[in-house]
Formats: sequence, C-alpha cells, structure tokens
Amino acid sequence: RRLRDWLVERAREGGAMPARSAEPDEHAYEPSPQAIALQHWADDAPEPDATALRLAAAAIDYYPREAKTFWATHYLRLREPVSIWEDNRDVVVVDPARSRVVADWHFPESGRGAERRVLEIRGELAPGTRLSVDSGPFAVYELPVSFPVETRPRWIHAARYVTVREVLDDGAIIEETAADGVTWDELPLALTPPAPPRAGNQQKAIDTWADAVLAAAPTLPDGPAADILRRRPPRTLSGALASVTSIDGGAGDDEVGAIARSVADLDRSYLAVQGPPGTGKTYVGSHVIARLVAERGFRVGVVAQSHATIEHMLDRVIAAGVPAARVGKAPKDPSADHPFTVLPKNGIPAFAAENAAHGFVVGGTAWDFSHEGRIPRGSLDLLVIDEAGQFSLASTIAVSLASSRLLLLGDPQQLPQVSQGTHPEPVDTSALGWVIDGAEVVPPEFGYFLARTRRMHPAVAGPVSLLSYEGRLAAHPSTAVRALDGVEPGVHPVPVRHHGNATSSPEEAATVVALVADLVGREWTGAEGGVGDEAIPQAPRALRADDIIVITPYNAQQVAVEEALAAAGFSDVPVGTVDRFQGKEAVVAVLTLAASSGREAPRGLEFLLLRNRINVAISRAMQAAYVLYSPALLDDLPRTPEGVARLSAFARLVGADG
Repeated sequence: RRLRDWLVERAREGGAMPARSAEPDEHAYEPSPQAIALQHWADDAPEPDATALRLAAAAIDYYPREAKTFWATHYLRLREPVSIWEDNRDVVVVDPARSRVVADWHFPESGRGAERRVLEIRGELAPGTRLSVDSGPFAVYELPVSFPVETRPRWIHAARYVTVREVLDDGAIIEETAADGVTWDELPLALTPPAPPRAGNQQKAIDTWADAVLAAAPTLPDGPAADILRRRPPRTLSGALASVTSIDGGAGDDEVGAIARSVADLDRSYLAVQGPPGTGKTYVGSHVIARLVAERGFRVGVVAQSHATIEHMLDRVIAAGVPAARVGKAPKDPSADHPFTVLPKNGIPAFAAENAAHGFVVGGTAWDFSHEGRIPRGSLDLLVIDEAGQFSLASTIAVSLASSRLLLLGDPQQLPQVSQGTHPEPVDTSALGWVIDGAEVVPPEFGYFLARTRRMHPAVAGPVSLLSYEGRLAAHPSTAVRALDGVEPGVHPVPVRHHGNATSSPEEAATVVALVADLVGREWTGAEGGVGDEAIPQAPRALRADDIIVITPYNAQQVAVEEALAAAGFSDVPVGTVDRFQGKEAVVAVLTLAASSGREAPRGLEFLLLRNRINVAISRAMQAAYVLYSPALLDDLPRTPEGVARLSAFARLVGADG
C-alpha cells in the first residue's frame, strides 16, 4: 500500500492522472461520526474508560470493516491466479476429474424460479475450511465465460453465488442458477468464501448503544457491555459473588446454586462462567436457567453463534425442569422434531407476552436479540451467551441491549472465532476471552471456573490441565474407574518420521490404521459420575470402531485417513477436522498432524500447533489420546514469541522438552 501511494504521488508530480480503480467501490466505508466522537473522548479519558471507549469506537465500525476486508479480498482473487490464494481458508480448488454434474439444467418442479443445476464438487480444501449446508459461497470461473457477467479490466475470473446443498469430506454438492436465462457446461475452478451476512439489526443495536454512551459523556454509563469492555469485575447488589460451598452433593451451594444466586444479584452487569471440556458447562447453564425461571420467574434468552448450540441448550433446559410450553424458538429446521415450542419467525413477542407472568426461555441468534421488534430493549432478566469464547465483543454489545444481565458461558481455550477484518482494537476478540485478559482460567472475582471434568481420565485431564488451564482442571473420581484392557490411560505421543508432506501423510494414515486395528475389540469398561464423588460402573464390552475418533487439521489428511481405514475395514471410525468434533467425545482420540515440518505446513506452525486446536483434539478423549507427529516439527524456529510459546507447549505435551 505504501509503495502504491508513493507511485501514485510520483505519477501526479509528472502530470499523469492515475487510472480510476478497476474494482467496485460500493463496499467502501468511512468511520462513522459516532466512532470518531468516541475515539476523541478516549484520547482524554483515564483507564479503564479509555480502553473501553476505543473498543466501543472500533465496535461501531466492526461490521462495515469486516465487509470491506471480505470484498477487497474477494476482488483480489478475481484478478489473481488460483495458485496464489488456494491455501486461503474456506477455498476449495475443484478437481474436474472427481467432480460431476448431478442434475443438469432444469426448472424447479414448482415452476417458479430460474433454471438451475446441481454439481458434485470435489477437490482440495484449504486448511481450516468450513463448509455448511445452505451457505452461499462463490463459484469462480475462468474468463472468458459463456454466460453474462460484469467484469473489470484486470479480472481473470468471474464469480457467481451458489448454494451448498450437502457437505462432503472433500467438497460439496452445490446448486447454481442460470444467469439471465443463459446456461453453460463448464465446471468452476474453485469455491471461495461466502459474503458476510448483512449486519442490519446488529449494527442498529450497536449504534443505539453508542448513542447512549455519547449522551452520558463525560462519564461512561454502567451496564453489562460497558463492564465487559472495562474488564470490570461483575457489579452485584450485595457487593460479592456467591461462594461454592459444596461440590460433593452435601449441604451448601453447589456450582448451580452459587451461579444462580450471583446472576440474580447482578446490578446491570455480567457474570463469566468458564467450562473446560467435560465439566458440565451445558448442564450447569441449563440448571441455572431452570432455577431462575422456577424460583424467580426470570425471562431468559439464549444466544450463540449457531442454531445447533442454542437448540441443544434449550433441550437441556427442558430436561432440567422448565415446561416445554415455556421454552421457545424459531428453529433452523421447522420440519425436525423439537422438544421446545416451535415459534414462527416473528413469534417471539407473542410467546413472551403469553408467558411473561411466570417466566420463560427463548432462543435466537444475535440477529434476533438485537432486533427491537422481536426482543424489546431491556425486556429480558437474563441473556445467556453460550459458547461465549467464540462470541465477539461487537456482537456482545449488540445483543446486550436485550437484557440487564449477561451470563457469559463458554471456554476461551477452545477454538477461537474467525474474523475477516483487521481492526484498530481487538473488538473481534471473544467476550469471555477479553474478560480473562490472557489468563488460562477466569479469575475468581470475574466469575466461576468449572474445575472437574467428568469426561477425561485423570491421566488425560492432567496434560490438558497443564496445557491450557494452569494445572487447575481435575478429573471426577468416576473417570479413574474406567479401563481399556491392555492400554495405559493418558496422552501417548507417537512420532512418525516422514518428509515432504504438507497436508497429507500416508505414513501417519498407515499408523492410524495400525492403532485402530490394535484397539478395536479390546475390553472397555466405562463408568459415569453420580452424586458427589460417586462412580457408577458400566458393564464391560468390546471397543467398537466408532468408539475411536481421528482428528486432523487438514481436509486432505482426513480423506487420506478415511480411505486407509476403509481399505482396512474400519470405515465406521469417524474422521474429521477439529471443528467437527468440538463438543463431542470418544473413548480414544487420535490426532494426526500430517505436516512433515513447519516449513511445509500451510500457514506454518502458528496454525498447526495452535494451543486451542491441540486442546480441543486431545480433550475429546475419555481414556486415551494418541498424538501422531513428525519429529521435524520440533526442529523449526518460530518467528514470534507466541510461536515459541506454542512450540514449547507442544514439546512439553509430547515429552520432547527435556
């Protein structure tokens, strides 16, 4: 950019006028007057208000900045060869030999709408790629094309919106429509990321919040969003959070009781609850909600990044005792069976009015809770942000207007949220991550740390605890009762020497097959935790193939492992990237890193050894986790302090730090 500006200045000095930009400019933006005003206020404000105001200023333009970054990158892809951007997240480079037309051009049976065709697109998925059903990525074609399309002088590609109908391990089934009635035969070169959704209501809510902040100048008004931005401990009417006085089922407040009392005691503030894998975060959250509805008639909202997360929490709220008639949501799939009350898209206000007298629970996305027509400002007693470790500060501000209390429920040590843009302040950081300020465990003055996992055997929980939780995560006694015949519990490093592999390692795939063949059929004795420290053993049985999961950072390695397992007769073993298994568990988890060295790994060790990713992978395991890696990964010299920390943590995990 600096070189370009310098060349433009030299051209102007020579009397030449630079050509008009060849790229569309409809997605450009200028900082809003509110953001400018908040930034000026921040320049003269003391801490922590100055930091909070700078974040607020950045939050106002968060969504326009995200959109601008996306479109700039999108247009750049249209004028650059595929080889330059094929490793970018959410890119699928199409392999014509493995792709085909599933249904050629046809009109819908309804008779309405344009002609369309269905394609089975298979190819190479870039690291970190996440495809989802009903998403709208772009199909990129090489120019010239045989259909009408608007282009620019420097473009070598054209792009059209398509719809994902099914996600495949190495691609997707997509549907595309004719262009002004014109059809064509060629296949696309690649699929590229979908455009970000329009901010709409979130932007309006942030603007409303910012107006209130500016109106209160020169003091920053109290409220849950302002407290989070200031990193101020939760403000309560009593002056302190309730203590957990019972963890063994005895007299006193257990975690549910203490958290429920503290939430009720909040003085227009927030509470943080960090739940590592297997600690019962959803159980605690659902029972806190149930208690507040039953005992205090609370009107509660549940929001998260995905419909699946929201609907899972609502299901557990009903299991915790809230009548299904008082738990409602407009589901993503209305045709599916749901235990909660299925609401029409605009049915939340009527449902809330009907149940206001005795309390209710409604679920929705950030769009719903920032929409004043669906959830009036301040109409809820509590808004639960589930998976708050992946929920951005900007989105938190937007939804905070719905309630006087926020409960941040999640774990910042899980996979972080993905951001498109570059922001002047870390407003893309998760709300829970911002509050704990780089610590691995939430400080007690900010909330609660759920410290006992009922998933992991102590020999697995120990390494996970040291990796990500300051050594403070313990295992419930019931986990030590479990046994897998002939297999030591714990994390087992498996060095596999290979060279020249970037995203796929046949050597590690073969090792996975050998491990699975050795494990399947061994006697497995499970156990569940009861009240307090009680352990309830299960009847022994043979370990099945689907008791094992295989996790890898790369889609190419996923395909290689699946093919190797299928050839050996173990096609029932689930294989996928880390994203697929977040929230899941298995008796045995196998992590295969695939890359021969950091130099050969796309996006380097920064991506491959991300502590959150390693944590999610091995913490899926109930009894044993195997980490397959090339020893050469440990020979690379990271270029950043964070890279050194990640490599050191991985070396400790695999016992190579001595």
